Amino acid sequence: MRGFLLVMVATGCVTQVLSGQTSSESLNPHIYPKFELDASGTLLVLSETVRIDPLNKPGEGSEVNAEDVFGVSPTSLQPRAALRWRPGRRHELELGFLRAVRSAERVLTRDVEYADTTFTAGLRVNSQLRTSQAFLNYRFAFRARENSQIGAAVGLGALLYRQEIDAVGGVTAGGADTTVTPYSQTRSFNAPTGSLGLYGRFKLGDKWYLDSDARGIYVKVDNFKANVVELGAAVRRFFGEKFAAELGYGLGFYKVTLDRPANGTGFLNIDVYGEIKYTVNGFRGGIVYQF
Repeated sequence: MRGFLLVMVATGCVTQVLSGQTSSESLNPHIYPKFELDASGTLLVLSETVRIDPLNKPGEGSEVNAEDVFGVSPTSLQPRAALRWRPGRRHELELGFLRAVRSAERVLTRDVEYADTTFTAGLRVNSQLRTSQAFLNYRFAFRARENSQIGAAVGLGALLYRQEIDAVGGVTAGGADTTVTPYSQTRSFNAPTGSLGLYGRFKLGDKWYLDSDARGIYVKVDNFKANVVELGAAVRRFFGEKFAAELGYGLGFYKVTLDRPANGTGFLNIDVYGEIKYTVNGFRGGIVYQF
């Protein structure tokens, strides 16, 4: 009788182990891939307000809306790429890049104080504006089921900002450009960004899946302040075991303030002062490859 009981206990333990292994091995490979590559085209809808303060004199620069004053288009089709790696069932790293570069030519209808230069009304200027972003996201699934994930997300990134304004001519009453000595002003910096929040992955149907993220943060270090809100969702439809088509939407709000430091040396030695705030809506379509 004792031997029978020992066999029954041993059998129960083995069954429990095997069922745990089966549960682990039965995880949906479309929600738990080892690697994933995502390449897409993204239609960006942007609204950006910029103020760049002078370096060599007191006071603030002009706060201008880049679309209204410099004439850059509020929409732009740009590439986006991301690579995900899952080292374990609950852990995931994502590295990616979103390009955002715009340019335009416009006759100024108002004076603009930009850094140490004044661009007066009537000047014809070429403007180039870059707000590209590199990002690294870490996700931890505190609820990891076969066909769903819910967890915490930490986002780190860099705002790759650059703006160049070139005065190329003046405008007369008749409309023809007058000759001016060309001059320009350029400011650029790379500012760190970050966010904290939640994410979810869900199976919707036989071949349909949903990804979602919601993150935000406020941080202040020395003369540097940043407000970040990031929301996103994407629907995927798989064609086979490895490839899927993806349609996604992302909403981001970013505000970076660089105050003039009291001691002359700012955060990360960034020598640009002012404020940049912009909202970006991203509508993307692309291909997902899992391997």
